[in-house]
Amino acid sequence: MARSTASIICLLLFAAFAVGCSRKPSSPVCIAGSTLQGGKCKAQRAIAQHVPFRAGFETRVQQAFHGYLSHKGDLAFSVDLKCDEGVPITASRAGVVWSLKEDSNSGCGDASCMDDANFVILDHGDGTYGEYYHLRHLGVLVEEGQSVCRGQVIAICGNTGFSTGPHLHFAVTDATRRTVPFQFVESQRWRRFGFPLPDANIVSQNRVDARCGEQEASSLSRDAFAHHGIVLDHEIPLMLRDRGPRKLKGRYYGDHKKIALHRKSTKGGSWLDQCVEVEPNGDFELEYSWPHDRWSAGRYWLMVTGANDKCLAPGWNWSYKLWLR
Repeated sequence: MARSTASIICLLLFAAFAVGCSRKPSSPVCIAGSTLQGGKCKAQRAIAQHVPFRAGFETRVQQAFHGYLSHKGDLAFSVDLKCDEGVPITASRAGVVWSLKEDSNSGCGDASCMDDANFVILDHGDGTYGEYYHLRHLGVLVEEGQSVCRGQVIAICGNTGFSTGPHLHFAVTDATRRTVPFQFVESQRWRRFGFPLPDANIVSQNRVDARCGEQEASSLSRDAFAHHGIVLDHEIPLMLRDRGPRKLKGRYYGDHKKIALHRKSTKGGSWLDQCVEVEPNGDFELEYSWPHDRWSAGRYWLMVTGANDKCLAPGWNWSYKLWLR
C-alpha cells in the first residue's frame, strides 16, 4: 500500500536528530525529529534550501536520503547530485565559510578514501551548516571566514574522496555535525514535495542574492548541553574574536555538585577542565576567558557537564567545535 505524502514527511522528520530549548524544560531532551519549544516537543521543520548550482542547471539525484551506499547514520539526510567535473557549485543559502579543504587530488570508490574529499562548509548563522563535498583539486573559490551570498559560486564540481565519479555530496548539518532533513525550494514549487527523491531531475533556480551583506556565525543554543542536565541563560558564540572574560550562567538539573567547562584543541593535547560549585537551587555561574598565552587562534572542542568534587565528569561521545579567530 502506498504511503500518503503526509506520512512520508512524518517518517522523514521522525528520523532526524534535534534538541530544543527552554529555561526550565519539562523534558530536557526531545525525541529525534522534534524540538523543545515552551516546554513542549514540537515536530522539526525541514529546512528550505536552493539547489546548489547556477540557475538553469539541471541535475539528477543519484543518491537520496538513507541511500544504501553511503547515506547512513549521521550522514542519513545527505544527497548526491550529478555534475560533470568543472561545473560551478553555488551556495544553497547565505552564510559564513566555516571550513574548507582543497589540497586533495585523489579519490576512489571505497570508504578508505573518505578523508581525501575536498569540501566547503558554510555556517548559515542559525545553527545549521551547508556541506559541499568531492570538490575538484584546488577548486574552492572562497576563503575561511568569508561571507557568502545565496547563489554565489563557491567551488567546482570534482571527484575527490569516496567517489566513483564526479558529483556533489550535499547535506545540511546541525552543530553536532549530524545531518538534518531539508527540502529544495525548486522541488517544492514544481512537485509540491520538496524532499530530494531518488533519480529525480531538478532544475536549479538558484540566482545570486547580492543584497545579503555580512553574515553572522552560529551560536550554541541555551539547551545545547541539555543531555547533561544543563540549560544556559544565554547562547555561546561558536566564532570568537574577543578573548576577554565571559560568563557561563544557567541552571543544572543533575546530581553532581559542580559544573565543568571542558576545552581542548582539535589538533590534540589534553582537556582543560574548569569547575564551579552549583547553588542549592541549581543555578551556577562560571567566568572564563581565552588568553593568548594559553589559547592560540584555531579550532577547539567544547563541552559543559556536571562534575564531582574533584572536577571529574562523566564521559561524552562528541563535543562542539568552536573557532577562535
